[in-house]
Amino acid sequence: MPRRNHFLRLALVLSLLAIGALLAAGCSDETAVPLDTAATDNYEAMDFSQPNAGLTVSDEEEAFGDAALKMELLTEDAEVVADPMADDPEVLAMEEEGEGPADGRPNRPVFTYVALRWGMLHGPDDSLSTVDSGCGVADWTGSIRVDRGALVARRLIKFERPADHLILPRLDRQTVGLVSHTGCHFDGVVLQILERPVVEGQDVAPNMIHIDLGSYEADFEVAALGELDEVYDVDDLGNQFQVTGFSMTDTEVCPKGFLSGRYRMIPATNDTTVAGDENDARHLGNFAGRWMSQTGRIGGFLRGGYGIDADGNRLFVGKYIDRRGHFRGFLRGTWEPADEESDLASFSGVWVNAAETVEGRLGGNAYPVEGVRGGFFAGRWATLCDDEAVAKIK
Repeated sequence: MPRRNHFLRLALVLSLLAIGALLAAGCSDETAVPLDTAATDNYEAMDFSQPNAGLTVSDEEEAFGDAALKMELLTEDAEVVADPMADDPEVLAMEEEGEGPADGRPNRPVFTYVALRWGMLHGPDDSLSTVDSGCGVADWTGSIRVDRGALVARRLIKFERPADHLILPRLDRQTVGLVSHTGCHFDGVVLQILERPVVEGQDVAPNMIHIDLGSYEADFEVAALGELDEVYDVDDLGNQFQVTGFSMTDTEVCPKGFLSGRYRMIPATNDTTVAGDENDARHLGNFAGRWMSQTGRIGGFLRGGYGIDADGNRLFVGKYIDRRGHFRGFLRGTWEPADEESDLASFSGVWVNAAETVEGRLGGNAYPVEGVRGGFFAGRWATLCDDEAVAKIK
């Protein structure tokens, strides 16, 4: 009996050691519960004369504790669409080729991802999304078609199913039909275009994407989508159409994707001026949004602000966290103003890890929303290992 008790005690000690090891290693897994860091970063009063505007390397609450961003996580699974074209043998073959590193093969497929949104555009924000009257109903039912390759619908953004839906069966591998209606909000779709490159010297017309959705019709060169990030006015009611594209020859080795969210100018009455040596460092506005893969899946969230440092430089600074709130990097760069000095027109910069190593590049444009001191933004990001994708980000 004493010998048995000895083994029981030994087993208990080993179990406790194993549990301790698991707890120590748990934070390396994205699915682990975030550390209870009690982050004290103040996003409402950032000091742009300080490193990272005063933000720290710390974990955050999921989605920064923002109710609208949390809702994006809850609804994203419903946005995934089961397009039968995704299982087409040729599509699967090209996808497999795109998962390896770019190796200079002449027939390597080109992948173009394009995020389209239409209606009353704005970012994820309770104060905007609760506006639900006085806009009327706009019918966007129609089709999107490419001249060559295969067109796959990867995600339907904010569609109110089943009334709004992807039209099945598909007419052909190059055409996507959609039923969509919007009121005071917006719908959208993330599309993937897969095509083999044109043989050098072959006289072939540019591949075009033809958009015919309700009151909006347009044609774009597929090759030009990789650098396109624009919003077009549709009618006098305020409906708009947004196009953000990305093109690449590898889809997995070097991560890249889209950004979207909201920005707000700080009211003049909430002056957060910090005295500087030559000028006044000023905090002019805030931003928050989601960090997505090229197919639109949320990889994390970003939050921060933009302003002017003590030397008069226009800077934006933010923090990027993963889906569970773990710190992934600081966002740093410059921004350009719109008509009003404190309004945001565009931004461009990099993100760095906790060791201050530059991981990649990001950039995008901002668009005002009438009646709000601010609006929404959209852009792209790419890791530095993909020179082709990084070069397309302004």
